[in-house]
Amino acid sequence: MSPRPLLLALQLSACAALAAALAPAAREARIVELLGKGRVGLPQSDEVELDELVANLEGQKPTIASVRGDWDLLYTSKSEFDPANPLGRRVDGTAPGIEKIFDVAFSQAEAVASSSPIQRFVTGLESVEIRQVVELDDAGRGRVDQYVEAGENVVFRLSASGSFDEATGRLDFTFDDAYLTAFGLRIPYPVPFRLLGDEASGYLDTRYVSDTLRVSRGNKGTTFILRRR
Repeated sequence: MSPRPLLLALQLSACAALAAALAPAAREARIVELLGKGRVGLPQSDEVELDELVANLEGQKPTIASVRGDWDLLYTSKSEFDPANPLGRRVDGTAPGIEKIFDVAFSQAEAVASSSPIQRFVTGLESVEIRQVVELDDAGRGRVDQYVEAGENVVFRLSASGSFDEATGRLDFTFDDAYLTAFGLRIPYPVPFRLLGDEASGYLDTRYVSDTLRVSRGNKGTTFILRRR
């Protein structure tokens, strides 16, 4: 092995060891510190350390109360574009609606989960702020709204009905409304959610939650790290 790859391997190994050795509170603080550098474009060594930190987080059991609130998206894991699954591929292998057409036409023996191109595009923009507002009643039913904010005057809202299961820590959602507000004008998003059926639905499994931080994994394999406002 040449000196440069060897040095990088040693650096990555040291980052992983440090992440595993930190106390629980320090792990969360270190995650926030790393992600203070920005939602995208982290150096490879930081990505490796972040993965180790997230893997070693130990928190409280997710409850309805703990996932409620207004959350800022700090980070999403990356996935490569899969031409055989241009709309993304779900973790459980299901493929409703249009996704099924691609799944049948380009079936693969070892297909991997991947996010949708729209998700990759939006979360890859440093110039926007992304929020998730979870409003649930005491039975765990309510709304899950996503806001993509490009300054004060341009906001895209993607709204969904939602329900949370405390036994599994899963937040299920079904999109049913979306619109763009730009300089006082409301522009509808031309997607017939009701006709999409299961294709408009998804879930977020809560892997970790505290008073300030939440880590979830979506139905297409993406890890989301959010901080409470």
